[in-house]
Amino acid sequence: MKVPLPNLDDRRWADLVDEGRSLIPVYAPDWTDHNAHDPGITLIELFAWIAEMDVYQLNRISDEEKLKFLALVGITPEPPQTAHTVLSPSLKGAVSRRFDRGAQFGCKDSFGEPILFRLTHPVTAMPGQLAAVQFKDAKGFHDLTPRLRRGEPLGLFGDVPVIGTELYLGFTLQPVLNEPLNLYFGFTGSRSGFDERRRLLEEKKSLLSGCRHAADCDKEDCRNKNYHGDHHHHHDHDHHHRDREAQRPHQSLSLNRVRLTWEFAAKVNDKLVWKPFDGKLKQVRDFTRSFTLDGRVLIQVPAEMISQSLGHVAPALYYIRCRFEAGAYDAPPTASNIVMNAALAEQSAPVTESLPITSGVTATGTAPNPGDIQAIEIDLDQTGFITSLEFKAPTNESPGFQIIEYKPATNTASGRLIIRAAWLGYANGRPHQQAALPIAEAQQKSLRLYSEEEGRWRIWTRVNDFIRSTRRDARFELDAAEATIIFSDGEHGRVPPEGAKLFAVYRATRAEHGNIAAGADFNLSDSLLNRIIVPDFDAVSADITGITNAVEATGGTPAETLDHAIGRAVELMDSNWRAVTLRDCEELAIKTPGARIARATARPALHPGFPCFDAPGLITLIVLPDMPSARPMPGVGLLHDVEAYLRPREIIGTRVEVVGPRYLEVTVAAAVKVLDKASKTAVQRDVIAALNRFFNPLNGGPDGTGWPFGRDVYRSEVLQVIDEVPGVDYVISLELFADGCGPQCGNVCLGPTWLVAAGDHEITVS
Repeated sequence: MKVPLPNLDDRRWADLVDEGRSLIPVYAPDWTDHNAHDPGITLIELFAWIAEMDVYQLNRISDEEKLKFLALVGITPEPPQTAHTVLSPSLKGAVSRRFDRGAQFGCKDSFGEPILFRLTHPVTAMPGQLAAVQFKDAKGFHDLTPRLRRGEPLGLFGDVPVIGTELYLGFTLQPVLNEPLNLYFGFTGSRSGFDERRRLLEEKKSLLSGCRHAADCDKEDCRNKNYHGDHHHHHDHDHHHRDREAQRPHQSLSLNRVRLTWEFAAKVNDKLVWKPFDGKLKQVRDFTRSFTLDGRVLIQVPAEMISQSLGHVAPALYYIRCRFEAGAYDAPPTASNIVMNAALAEQSAPVTESLPITSGVTATGTAPNPGDIQAIEIDLDQTGFITSLEFKAPTNESPGFQIIEYKPATNTASGRLIIRAAWLGYANGRPHQQAALPIAEAQQKSLRLYSEEEGRWRIWTRVNDFIRSTRRDARFELDAAEATIIFSDGEHGRVPPEGAKLFAVYRATRAEHGNIAAGADFNLSDSLLNRIIVPDFDAVSADITGITNAVEATGGTPAETLDHAIGRAVELMDSNWRAVTLRDCEELAIKTPGARIARATARPALHPGFPCFDAPGLITLIVLPDMPSARPMPGVGLLHDVEAYLRPREIIGTRVEVVGPRYLEVTVAAAVKVLDKASKTAVQRDVIAALNRFFNPLNGGPDGTGWPFGRDVYRSEVLQVIDEVPGVDYVISLELFADGCGPQCGNVCLGPTWLVAAGDHEITVS
């Protein structure tokens, strides 16, 4: 229940004037003229007007105060977010082409305006194409290629993955040796995207932070908590800092409860041999968490492959296979698409500044080439023209800027210097000064701020507030909504001195305008920066036959408003994050990061090993994985993950035991009379199917949401299921066979953690 807010602004100007008049006889008895023309009354009215404004402000909560309240619950308004997509370039030649991180690709947004995307990871585009997708189980090969071409879901290991099932990927040309083949796997469902990966990373981080010492956790736990980055240690050209936040969406997370083995068809002594990739050499880097998260698989083929005709695909192809070797999935991995030459891209572009050089100015130092990183000593006049320029090697004290273009000035013509930075102007030396970014909607994680103060450079740090800052700390705030840099007052943070030159290095984004539907036409952007990043730009551009985004660009959002952040805080406070009630335990179990749980039920005071006795302080949580099999059963790894997620969220004095269900096989033997015009064979088939659906643990039961845990099988409900089958007239006889028991005409009782499994029903029709 919310505490009612008092109304402090309960008096208006007239009320305050009347109160002032009423106090005159008390404090000034000789003052008898209380009419409006009296100067004293005028002063009372003036002070009442001032007091009314003060009372009004007293009753208001300012935006600054709201931001502080939000910070108390760990929420700050989100800056503009970039859209992300997966690009796939196709080549017409037989030579692979490499695109480094930062390469720019252009397309048109929904309004027809040009928009740029940049690669967040390098990619080597290879000739050929992915021509076949098959899997092989105990029944043989199953061709998924037609479904791939139609854009339909692909069960990579079938509807119910079984250990030993193999996935085959066939390519028209052999992948280039010792170069990473980039394959992107997108999966169906809402638990495989970026949000799920972020939740997994946050949970892993919280578990790691809980280990204060190596002795606090055993080797198994530490191994489960470990996670690795994408192993691409990139450095931005402009500030030599690794952008850790940019790597986060693509970090690798291992699924310890599943083991996959990747192999390729090699030629050894003129024979076909399936050779495994070397894990120690990291020839396969799986960022899909064993086919449970959207992401890439990077494969480096170390030796010559051999083409072959395999399964239901007649053409000879170069095959790479993935074998499901051990473990258990929570849900069958179902891919929505598989993309070759997958290039992860985000909608952002680095901001550049073109500074004219005054004619007659001669730069000192070594003249840079396009793409070089150089520290610069620079003087600018009030119009922005360079009047003095010196190039130096970058140091810790002098940050380096990437030179996009340098055209020296002559005695008769001005020159030009284009750097990967934005000049914000001169500081005025005053407290709380602000500097506007030239291009709004800055990508906050990429923002770096520098100032040149009397020939010395200073690096500034972005903070959310200046509470912990001193007058020596070079810190600033970023107003993402207004694209403005805000400095402190000089007491709680340094103020740039008057005349200091301010430079910002950042990337700008179009935010929500970067959300583009799949299938858009992209091109390799012809820009000065791209010609630096892409070697042999003209040859590469001519070799590209097409670039498209197989995955729609999503995630672009504008800067979050204060009202939206408040709404997010309300949702956070209303969300379930502590296992207090039984329903809390069930909801938290289903929300376990990285787990696909269809149902969860909590039973109080129940021990799974002693169901007939009360167990105070113990909660038994039965979980059912989202596996469409007759008897879904969670693996040991899934149970461990749910327990690890619930353990820090339990309340004191309560222990949660996570178990899987037990199954009781129930077989129905019934004699059915069919209607005159009904087919006996069809009715028999439909009755068996209806009974199997009714006993299904995932979508069976009386209400179709799965058989309730511990619910008895009632004879009357079975009769109703049979009677509702089209073509059935009436049921002549009915017997229920429980596993290990003889036929009975009554109900079948189940324990509190048990579910029903359908047996081989015996239906006789007449």
